[in-house]
Amino acid sequence: MVYWSDITQPAISRVPVQGGQPSTLVTADLGSPEGIAIDHLSRLMFWTDSMMDRIEVSKLDGSHRRVLFDEDLVNPRPIVADPINGRLYWSDWNRDGPKVEMANMDGTDRSALVSVDLGLPNGLTFDPQTRQLCWADAGTRKVECIDPYTRQRRKIVEGIQYPFAVVHYGSNLFYTDWRREAVVAVDRRSEKEVDFFLPLRRSRTYGITTTHPQCLPGANYCSGNNGGCSHLCLPRPGGRTCGCPDNAREGTCVQRQHP
Repeated sequence: MVYWSDITQPAISRVPVQGGQPSTLVTADLGSPEGIAIDHLSRLMFWTDSMMDRIEVSKLDGSHRRVLFDEDLVNPRPIVADPINGRLYWSDWNRDGPKVEMANMDGTDRSALVSVDLGLPNGLTFDPQTRQLCWADAGTRKVECIDPYTRQRRKIVEGIQYPFAVVHYGSNLFYTDWRREAVVAVDRRSEKEVDFFLPLRRSRTYGITTTHPQCLPGANYCSGNNGGCSHLCLPRPGGRTCGCPDNAREGTCVQRQHP
């Protein structure tokens, strides 16, 4: 499946990769849904809303919807997931204090990962094989990466024009550039541009993603039998939290943590 958000008529939808009829998953109580992250192991969908200033979670079909964060957010935009470790990463495009944040998928242990030398961090991507979180910044005109565990940060490329979205595939990062109206490939090892692509219809490309022949292997505390939870199973390092949807009727759902 390919998931996307629409900010003109606010909605979150999906369609099979092979093509077919799109399905609309979420339309109610949306302002400007910007970024989407998928946890294929727990079968969860996370999204940011830069008008409502919040981050939400639901099942992949849009059911069991719950607000994870609605404080200290100004303009949250991209969001990515690390399903195996139960972690979320997102950037806040706050011009007065841009930052890249992280938290567990159950909303615990929220902290700022990067808060200096940022401008307009538009795009994020996480590579689980190298444990690298990378972002495209239209303010600093750089693409950078950081190891969230060691906090070691490095520049991949600088002096670019107006990067927006970014994604990884193999050793390359692919970012969209609004000024070049192109998709640009950068080798993370050589830190050099290696290719670029011009879409058939030249315009500002907002989102970019890649697909693999099969879902990446792995497991977390929610990948089997929904973690034993009745509604939402939200993984975190070393455990899981059974979460309740915001609209759950009293007595129909019990929220609890499991070590």
